[in-house]
Amino acid sequence: MSSDYKFIISNSTVLPAIERTASFDKDIQVREIYSWARETFDLKRGSYVLFLRSFKKWYKLEPTRKLSRYNLQKETMSISIKNSVSLDKLQSVREELEHLTKYLMPFGVTHVATKNSQETNNLLVEYALDFLNQAMISPNNAAFQIPSRAGTNVGFDEDQELVLIGRQMIDRQFRNLASVSSVEQMTIVMKLIHDILSRDIHSTKRDIFYMNVNAFDKQSVSDSLIEDVGAMLQVTRSSLNISASSKGIVVGRISFKEKGDLINCRAIGAGKAISPNIDDIESMETDAEMCLVIEKDAIFNRLAEDQFYDYVPSILVTAKGQPDIATRQFLKKINDDLNLPIFAIMDADPYGFEIMRVYSVGSKALSFESSHLAVPSIKWLGLLPSDLAPESGFDIPRSDLIKMTSKDIHHSKLMLEEEFVRRKPKWKEQLEIQIATGFKAEIQALNARDPQYITNFYLPQKIEAGDFI
Repeated sequence: MSSDYKFIISNSTVLPAIERTASFDKDIQVREIYSWARETFDLKRGSYVLFLRSFKKWYKLEPTRKLSRYNLQKETMSISIKNSVSLDKLQSVREELEHLTKYLMPFGVTHVATKNSQETNNLLVEYALDFLNQAMISPNNAAFQIPSRAGTNVGFDEDQELVLIGRQMIDRQFRNLASVSSVEQMTIVMKLIHDILSRDIHSTKRDIFYMNVNAFDKQSVSDSLIEDVGAMLQVTRSSLNISASSKGIVVGRISFKEKGDLINCRAIGAGKAISPNIDDIESMETDAEMCLVIEKDAIFNRLAEDQFYDYVPSILVTAKGQPDIATRQFLKKINDDLNLPIFAIMDADPYGFEIMRVYSVGSKALSFESSHLAVPSIKWLGLLPSDLAPESGFDIPRSDLIKMTSKDIHHSKLMLEEEFVRRKPKWKEQLEIQIATGFKAEIQALNARDPQYITNFYLPQKIEAGDFI
């Protein structure tokens, strides 16, 4: 056999990985490399796959092709031997999605709708004129009526599996000295939104703040008022043409059109920034088997660099911590348009649990938009508190476990009292395990044994075993 190409072949099915150097002719059939690997590393037939790294890209080697069919370079290249991953356990999740019942929104719930710029602007003008009419007829009673976002008006609906807001209203009255400043600020925000909608353009929440910075004092005031306007008009944030700065990234086996341009996220190694305007995205297509939403940017980057989406056909998404609205909208669109199983990878701590809750059932702050943002069918893949136990087989070093603080334990106990947790027994069980053991861990703890442990061992084992809740 001539030695046209030299390879460092790593057996990544064991820890630590074992490396061998070999040379292969460019016209060799890939099945012969499989046979060489099986014999050299004493591998079982059909239990592994080979990936070739060339020009900083990983290519899955198909046994029926010739080596020359791949994008080869002249210098030494790498081949990684990985365990094959059965996706049989995903079938039950797919069937669950196919038979998912679409419930009507329950009576007594404030439900928002997505409207175009003109429709939203017409509503805005209608509410403004109604307020002026009240002020002329009965100034003492003139008020903006806004759905109350107090805890007593927010609850968990078992059928929808969403945190929803009721129909209790609060009056923002002009005659009331305590609220006159708030009414003035509200009218300023309404005027700014009216101008944006009239021009059919988009602005950010930061833009709104700086359009009249002296009126709001701090951005949290204008942000809250924007949410009040959306709740009052019963429209989604995107209907107001106002977006928050997006921090989300997507990579992997998904393509879509954004403002008419075709975006192939598989060709963008580091990932594509998620647009803050969900209306810009259309025509989603994928050949992925699943979508992974990942809490930590570092883990997302690890999986992206390892091209995990080619190892297990998938889409990778991260919001780099607490999810922003744009990332939640994008994930919801994946759920609605592609009907893919979606799995979450979070830290095994109260903060990770809180993020998981926001993705799944929604947040109290935006409970009036839960049906447009939350994905109740999302599954918690890891890091589960039960994964920290020695009997889990993941063997996370004790030194990488973090003792829970009294604040962590208190927060976890409060979450156990939440209605949505009581209705999700497996979530409740995981919280109880964490409280009982008194330890938490970050996802990175999995890579203490090997920098690619999550890629090559943890996720493949969890997916194949169907170890998710």
